Amino acid sequence: MPDRSILGIDLRVCSVKVVEITNGPGGRVISGWGMEEIPIELIDKHPEKEVAQARMIKQILLNSRIKTREAVIVTGGNDLLIKKISLPVLPPDEARNAIKWKIKDEITYPIENAVFDFSPLKTGTDYIVAVARKDTIDRLVEVMRIAQLRLVSVVPVPMAMVEVFSDELKKEEINSLVYMGRRTTNISFFKDGSFLFNREIPLGGEDITRAMTSVVVSEEGRLELKYEEAEKIKIEKGIPVNLETYPKLGEIPIAHLQAVVRPALEKIEDEMLRTLEYLKGQEGEVEVKKFILTGGSSKTPHLNEFLASGLGIPFESIDPLKSFKIDARIKEQPLLQLHSVQLSAAMGAALSHFEKGINLLPEEIRDPYRVLIRKHLNPREISIACAALLAIIYLFMFSNTFLLKNRLASVQHQLDLLSPKLSRMEALEKAVREEEGRRGVFKTIEMNRINIPGVMEDISLNLPGSILMSSITIDEKDREVRLKGTAFDRGETPENVLSKFILDLSSAPIFERVELVQAIKNEGYIYPAFDFEIAGKLKLKT
Repeated sequence: MPDRSILGIDLRVCSVKVVEITNGPGGRVISGWGMEEIPIELIDKHPEKEVAQARMIKQILLNSRIKTREAVIVTGGNDLLIKKISLPVLPPDEARNAIKWKIKDEITYPIENAVFDFSPLKTGTDYIVAVARKDTIDRLVEVMRIAQLRLVSVVPVPMAMVEVFSDELKKEEINSLVYMGRRTTNISFFKDGSFLFNREIPLGGEDITRAMTSVVVSEEGRLELKYEEAEKIKIEKGIPVNLETYPKLGEIPIAHLQAVVRPALEKIEDEMLRTLEYLKGQEGEVEVKKFILTGGSSKTPHLNEFLASGLGIPFESIDPLKSFKIDARIKEQPLLQLHSVQLSAAMGAALSHFEKGINLLPEEIRDPYRVLIRKHLNPREISIACAALLAIIYLFMFSNTFLLKNRLASVQHQLDLLSPKLSRMEALEKAVREEEGRRGVFKTIEMNRINIPGVMEDISLNLPGSILMSSITIDEKDREVRLKGTAFDRGETPENVLSKFILDLSSAPIFERVELVQAIKNEGYIYPAFDFEIAGKLKLKT
């Protein structure tokens, strides 16, 4: 199988992440990547945000020398609904309609403004369904259009992430995959690799950083950090879970830092506990074995420890690069390793291209011909089309029959016109045969001084078949022979036939000279013909 390359792109919230993955006999290879932050002031501005995202994608592809132009985008957000539903066993088209009306009451916007897709689970009666706002997908399509890329698929976050962490999620126990970004956290649950539940909460790493910037004044001192300082402490030192082991921060009171950051952490913890309750409400009493934490905020030191302590369930961070090979041409491999958790959703988006699953790209963009066929493939339109086709065939055959009759009548008319001429030709041929019979009589005539038999013999021998003799006059006194007849077109023009006849007579031993007296075109025949008169001077009989 030849190598196939695809771009995985993550445009969620405030960053642009691009990963090029090549899949082939050598395995899955990361052959290019890039990441840029869009300006904060553009996050909620449209279409300025989409234009900026497209420019950044173009710049990443240029800087990384990426040639691939097919892309898969990962999508998420509060407007994205991912749900498992059960239906009776139905054909695909009927299942689509049933799912459409079943999810109508599950979303907060009209179903006409929604894009949805579904994938059957192993049971045959359960489906995983994803629904998104059409305008959200339209914005992604617009970014790809400006970036001059061909968008082949739009996949939800859980469907992308399961491809990256498949080894951990395809176990019989229930595990959770948590992608914590700057402003949102996406939580999904899987059992044996199959999707169970998903929820996205509007909390992320930025909430922890902003909590650190709160001003606290006490007897121990004053805590007032700028956003950049708080972000640096969070990334380098992490959150202060254990005051005894947490690194010293100069004059910054660690106890104050712990006090201001704990409410934000507990809020995230509470939302995760609420999500677990939602899962149990859907699946019954279940036991979640572990949470896999990824995304940019998963790099925060001690975050796993804090969440595991509050929920009573282990939290792990797994390197998303462990199942990939890295192209040797990538020079910034340590930087790729550093940002790998932030790129994990983009990696999963690219991998999902090689597996048939949910695709939220509108079908009229993904497969316009199929939509056209399905739109017009109904009994009424098929009947109309068949009737129109039969009418066209009937008109074609009727017109052909009419034309053939006209041609037949035309040929018959021409035959009627040619009939008299054909009769004249038959009379001419009969006269020619009679004339040839008379030639034998002429040879028996004896002349006193002229070799009459020789004259007749030479004329007979040199007479072409396309000349009809009408008279032969011999003047014994003047030793002159007058030949009259008609020359016809029989493969040669009558002029050529006549000229050849004169030359042949001139070469005959019986004649001294031969000359053409006259030649007149005869219009009475269907073939070209000339009436002629030839005079020849005879030699004396010896």
